[in-house]
Amino acid sequence: MLNSLRFQNIALFGDSEIEFDKGFTVFTGQTGSGKSIFIDMLNALLANKNTSLENRLVVKGSTFSSIEGVFSLTPNIKDWLMNQELDVDEELIITREWRLKEKKYKSRFRINGVLVNKSQISDLRLNLVDFTLQGDTYILNDSLYQLKLLDSLDLKKTQEYANNVKRDWKIWNDSKYDLKQAQAKIADSQKELEEMQYIYQDLDKLELEDPNEQLKLETDQKRLSNLLRLKEGVKSLLLRLHDSLDEYPSVLDHTNFCINELKNLSQIDSSLQPIYEYLYRINDNLNDLIYQVNDYEKTLDIDPSILNDIQVRLSNLKFYQKKYQRNITELIHYKNELMNYLSCQDSSDNINELSSHENKKRIIRDTSNKDLSTFRKTIAIQFENQLVKSLKKLGIPNVRFKVVFEECEATINGIDKVNFMFSANPGIPLAPLAEIASGGEKSRFLLAIKAIFSSFEQANLLIFDEIDSGVSGSVSSYVANLLCDLSSRRQVFCVTHQPLIAAFADNHFALKKSVFAGKTKSVVINLKETVDRQRELALLAGGEVIEANAYAASLLEHKAA
Repeated sequence: MLNSLRFQNIALFGDSEIEFDKGFTVFTGQTGSGKSIFIDMLNALLANKNTSLENRLVVKGSTFSSIEGVFSLTPNIKDWLMNQELDVDEELIITREWRLKEKKYKSRFRINGVLVNKSQISDLRLNLVDFTLQGDTYILNDSLYQLKLLDSLDLKKTQEYANNVKRDWKIWNDSKYDLKQAQAKIADSQKELEEMQYIYQDLDKLELEDPNEQLKLETDQKRLSNLLRLKEGVKSLLLRLHDSLDEYPSVLDHTNFCINELKNLSQIDSSLQPIYEYLYRINDNLNDLIYQVNDYEKTLDIDPSILNDIQVRLSNLKFYQKKYQRNITELIHYKNELMNYLSCQDSSDNINELSSHENKKRIIRDTSNKDLSTFRKTIAIQFENQLVKSLKKLGIPNVRFKVVFEECEATINGIDKVNFMFSANPGIPLAPLAEIASGGEKSRFLLAIKAIFSSFEQANLLIFDEIDSGVSGSVSSYVANLLCDLSSRRQVFCVTHQPLIAAFADNHFALKKSVFAGKTKSVVINLKETVDRQRELALLAGGEVIEANAYAASLLEHKAA
């Protein structure tokens, strides 16, 4: 549950803090009042992997902007925080900040005050919020999304079957690869085996393993050739960095003095504290540098006679590269290719064995795929019945719906491709949902799906951005009742233009835009009083003032009843 939202220097809204309650919450306002930006704030706070880190929410020219959300803790969130080795407090506080640096805004995230990366926020988003935004009906056209929906109806059981499919598919794929490799090698034109064996043995004597060996040897050669200069240079460095002379303090002596002086000064003027802390970190880095130089100095204790061995090895490597017109990396690959080819020639009689092995693994793979497909078809029937029942309540009385399965080539995800087939009217044959459903029907379809899966998914907060778009007034009460039902199990946010839906809400926020001194600003107002809600509903209803007020009053009376 989202308890509060605080933002600072956010476009159109400026600085504010909003507190939320459980249940069904609506957000209303005239076009352009900032409803989309308000939803964008929540979306930006919990950015997923596909959300670009754009800065359009930041007030232009501000040096710092932020959004902070405070969420209630649930057992699964506590488990997630512990798995991430993050502190578990009484609440979950997520912050996103923008800071202006070098004329560019840099964004970062925090969880309970600790810096985290975007991947962690994206992972946490799945456990906190489920967004259904305008235009999201396009996902209903995606066969993979449809299959994911189906699998999530009984995720634990489906996962068992799916794990078997993945395991058996990988085992079969490996056996198929081995068979194809062997067949391809035998089918290749025969080469001069004796010549290949000679080349392989010649390269094998070179004992090549590291493609970077020549570069390392040349580096060591240069190092050993200048050993005395390196030792003198390192000693000089350590002398200046650490080992001070009587009249010449070292760099470390200077920084230690500066740290102590700044520490004393910052006790007088606290504004120096950041400078003190910065210098302290520099001192730590300096110590690390000294340790590294010391460690390097130890590596210079080398027997100079090794230089001769290195030069001999380098000469040998250059000879072979010239002989075979290949660099070190290519020589290693060439040797491995020869070994594999020669090995294949020795094991060509194993083709039948490999073919038999691949066939056995294919049968096991197909059995796992069939088990998963059968289970999916079982839960598809349950899904069809639940969805039809919900859609009828949403004002599509003659709806027909079927999950059609098409067998495709076996993959790591099984053999199923599904298509949601839909018909809203008698006499109209079933057709793909994306092709036949109207915009309003798609919106209701998506809402019905969210209602079904809300009891299976982990997210606590459901956010609907104008999910009632394209829905006529006669169906609005069904939508309102469904949202109310969802809010009994989950916190629900809904941006709406429909007064009937807004009247059903437990909490009502109105977004108002005003212009002052040439600047436009929006505010989010919590409408707690009935008279304020009635006035807002009347504005949504439009028409004559008297009739609109009467209609708004009747809606609130119906809700109260």
